[in-house]
Amino acid sequence: MEKVDLSTANIATENAAKLAELFPDVLTEVMDEDGNVHYGIDAEALRAHVGDIAEGKRERYQFTWPGKQRARAEAIRQIDKTMRPVPEESVNWDTTENLYIEGDNLDALKILRETYAGKIKMIYIDPPYNTGHDFIYKDSRRQSQEDMDSLSSIRDDEGNQMGSRFELNSESSGTFHSDWCTMMYERLLLAKDLLHHRGLLLSSIDERELSNLLSIMDEIYGQKNRLGIFKWNKTIKAPTLSKLIRNKYEYVVAYRGRDLEIMRGPDSYNTAAPLFNSGNGKSKVAFSAGSIDCAFSDGAYSAGVYGEGEKAVVLHNDLIVKNGVNAEAIEITGRFKWTQSTVNERVASGQRFMFKKPTFTTLYYYLDSANKFIAPSDVLNKDECGVLRNDEAYSELSKLLGFSPFDYSKPVSLVKYLVRMIVDSNSIVLDFFSGSATTAHAVMQLNAEDGGNRKFIMVQLPEVCDEKSEAAKAGYSTICEIGKQRIRRAGAKIAAEVEEGNAQLKLGEDPKPVPDIGFRVLKIDSSNFKDVKSAPDVIQQDALFGMADNLKSDRTPEDILFQLFPQFEIPFSARIEALSICGKTVYSVDDDTLLACFDAEVPEDVIRAMAERQPLRAVLRDASFIGDDALTNFEEIFKTLSPSTETRVV
Repeated sequence: MEKVDLSTANIATENAAKLAELFPDVLTEVMDEDGNVHYGIDAEALRAHVGDIAEGKRERYQFTWPGKQRARAEAIRQIDKTMRPVPEESVNWDTTENLYIEGDNLDALKILRETYAGKIKMIYIDPPYNTGHDFIYKDSRRQSQEDMDSLSSIRDDEGNQMGSRFELNSESSGTFHSDWCTMMYERLLLAKDLLHHRGLLLSSIDERELSNLLSIMDEIYGQKNRLGIFKWNKTIKAPTLSKLIRNKYEYVVAYRGRDLEIMRGPDSYNTAAPLFNSGNGKSKVAFSAGSIDCAFSDGAYSAGVYGEGEKAVVLHNDLIVKNGVNAEAIEITGRFKWTQSTVNERVASGQRFMFKKPTFTTLYYYLDSANKFIAPSDVLNKDECGVLRNDEAYSELSKLLGFSPFDYSKPVSLVKYLVRMIVDSNSIVLDFFSGSATTAHAVMQLNAEDGGNRKFIMVQLPEVCDEKSEAAKAGYSTICEIGKQRIRRAGAKIAAEVEEGNAQLKLGEDPKPVPDIGFRVLKIDSSNFKDVKSAPDVIQQDALFGMADNLKSDRTPEDILFQLFPQFEIPFSARIEALSICGKTVYSVDDDTLLACFDAEVPEDVIRAMAERQPLRAVLRDASFIGDDALTNFEEIFKTLSPSTETRVV
């Protein structure tokens, strides 16, 4: 019986396998310093396939810093950690598809990679800018894993975290830029594996580390995938004390997955030109069904004269608006610059027309046949795309929470505009420097506005709030507490606004759905098992029952269940049903994608009932088996009743 491997994937082995797929002969067996034999890459064989390889001290073009090699090694290092579920801190635990993860984002990315590799359409991060006054993560290049773990576990008598995984990165440090580059390099390497091939990765930054961030991302994602640099107008009142340059902008660097071909900017009708002009002669023009976009509510609008004098428009038949377009052909008389034949030609070529208001002074705009928007410009400001500034972000967060925990949080409108750039409204959005959870707020707000079903994954270290901060005075002990409360309040506000709007609908108008405003809280912790490394790949029956139960005393069956999810590529948002079978608890995940029972001494009747459901996978604990023949019976029952089921023990 195969034992479940509870460690994260060996990325180095995966990469070697990818090379071997291209060039089978480069894979060879090598012996390490300890005499262990394992697979490795034959550099000479690889050279024969790809030609010259830059190695040693040969001059080459590269971007490097002290600690880069150790950072690369840290990114691929396996970990034995898990995400523990916390339903009591969550909202709509059973139904939500959103996640809030507390813990080191490096660990989170490694665990998420198991399930979400290649599935994240949008990654947006707002990392520390390395100002000399902010914090960066303490990673294992500086400390042992045990030391880092201890920092996360140091708590006072009331259970409050006292240690920190952050450290102040002072400009006086001899490794000022190197430490920041190392922190970002490790995380961006892992983020690449998560990004969908048609996805988009965006990172906010200011001028201090802009060049270094671009060099890192060029190396990881490829310069050809650099889309550009957005300039966000963060303030209209630049610092007046500066005697050199007064900075009004910050930046958002943009990189794409290899196949991303289109990004959504402003709606095209925002740049539409008037078909109607008072200087033109009057003419009657017919428009076919579906050729006019209506930027107002669905419904019926009566025929008649709209407007006065030279601006008057005659609607010759009732206008029926359904799903934002004219459901039937209509005729209009007005001062139009195009004849009927020209209008027909434009419609045939994909030209769109627009009623911006129910005055029917027609507009036209250019776009391809598939999309009703134009590409975004590289300027992010209020006038062009409705993006607010820093001071306005401070105000909106203060209004929501009663105080603003951060002076430089991003406005919801900025993140919402960025998320909207991905055309897919059913995408997953990841932010692994989530701070006050602006990204989660933006995703929920955008879903409420356009009916999308985007999901968010927020990751934040539970950094302790300074006792003198406004957050601490308001009763928040960690940044995570602030983020979770912001999501709760923003979600409740959005739901109330949607319901209020639905209550005011006219007859025939369809109500808007309330978006997913919930989230599952997961906290990164050590493995649920005392020594996962000691478990062999194949369990021998005579050894199995001589083992003491290695489950940690403070862990629950739900903890075990969630640790299994990455091993079977099950999303952490999966639906979970707790079944009672013969007095034992059996968990059904996503309609029997996984059936698991972690109770002690599980009788054969329970195993048989599980097999009869024919799950894709079935898992029991070592302690679940009764007697020496129990493991064999477990296998045989499934071979008989559900031979296609993958069976494991943990």
